[in-house]
This record gives sequence, C-alpha cells and structure tokens, in this order.
Amino acid sequence: MLPGGTVEKTDETPEDTMHREAAEEAQLTLADPVRLGWVLDETGEVYGGVGPNARLRLAARVTDIGPAAVDPATGHRFALLLVTPTQAATLLGWGRPGARQAQLAAQMARERWGLPTARPAAIDEIPTEGMRLS
Repeated sequence: MLPGGTVEKTDETPEDTMHREAAEEAQLTLADPVRLGWVLDETGEVYGGVGPNARLRLAARVTDIGPAAVDPATGHRFALLLVTPTQAATLLGWGRPGARQAQLAAQMARERWGLPTARPAAIDEIPTEGMRLS
C-alpha cells in the first residue's frame, strides 16, 4: 500500500500519518506498522520544492480495503491496484533505494506476519466495492 502525504497537526507519530493517509487515499485499514527506513529527497520537488528532506518508509498489514472513494486532495477517484512491493517500487520509479525498501517490506511480511513472498504477477485492480482480507 503506497499512499503518500504530509504530517498534519493531528498526527502525533509517523504511524498516525500513515493510518490517516491510507484511510483517506485508499480506504485501507492497517495494523502493526513497521518503520523500514527513509529516502533522501534532495529537492523536495514532490512537495512543491520545499528543499532537502527525508521521506520515511513504513510497512503495515492491510486488514480491510473499503469501497473506492474520491480522493479528497484531488477530487478524483483512482483505481486501486494490488501489486507486489517490488512491482510498486518499479511502477513508482523509486530507484535503487526504493527497490531495497520494497525488499525489506517483503522480508518484514515474511518474518513478522508469516506472509508468503509475493511473486510478480499480473496487476489486479481491486473491486470498487472493496474487499476484506484475512
């Protein structure tokens, strides 16, 4: 799951930001967040050129995917895609640091949550009504 966003005044921790952004942008309910590392953004271009900053990467188990909704930031409804961490890093152009963090996310899923390693497969779109995960 890869929502992004910035910390708001109501967020006390990066994990709070992750839970809020995941719910706002992708209608996800998350559990058991883990910090994976960070990526240096030398320009802050993704945030309007704010200058050098670090973007924290976190992983969490997705326990529920709600019905598709309009993104409050853009007013658009985006397709939700089910991909492996490696596919996500490639699709988002994260480069070598992002690919390594995708590997760490997969490793964390195996070690901490007992999930099998996802093999690259055809990318699936999540149904608009959402889905419950076990």
